[in-house]
Amino acid sequence: MGKLYQNVMGYYAIDLKKVSVEEFLTDVNNFRTAFTQAAKENMRRREAEEKQRRAKIAKEKAEKEKLERQQKKKHLLEMNTEGDETGVMDSLLEALQSGAAFRDRRKRTAQSKDLIQNLSPSSQRPVLKACNHGLNYREMQSPFHAFGTERVDNVKVDD
Repeated sequence: MGKLYQNVMGYYAIDLKKVSVEEFLTDVNNFRTAFTQAAKENMRRREAEEKQRRAKIAKEKAEKEKLERQQKKKHLLEMNTEGDETGVMDSLLEALQSGAAFRDRRKRTAQSKDLIQNLSPSSQRPVLKACNHGLNYREMQSPFHAFGTERVDNVKVDD
C-alpha cells in the first residue's frame, strides 16, 4: 500500500513530506466533485441551447406555415376582375372545403356572463324570454286572448 501511495504522489509531483494522505485525498475528492458539477452544468447548457434551437426552428416553421396559409387564403378568395373567370368555381369549392370562406374576420370580444346564458346554442342569437303578461296557461293556449276576448263554446246564434 505504501509503494502504491508513493507511486501516486510521484505521478502528481507531490512531496510526501509536505502533504499528508488526508490532504491529498481531500483535494482529489474536491476535484472529483467540481468536475462532476461542471459536467452536469455543461450538459444542462447544451440541453438549453438545443431547446432554444428547436424552439427557434419551430417558430420559424409556424411563421412560414402561417404566411403560406394567408397567401393561399388570399389566392382562394381573390377574384379576377379582368373578366377571365376560369377556375372561379374551383377556387370557391376549395375555399368551402378548406373552411376559409367561413372564418370570421372580426375580432371576438369577451361577452358578459348574462349575455352568454341568454344565447341560443345553435345560432348564438339572443333568446327572448317567455312572458305571459298575467295570463294562466289555458289562456295562453287560446288564440282569442290576443283580442281581449275569451273563447266561448256552445254558443247559439239566433238568426
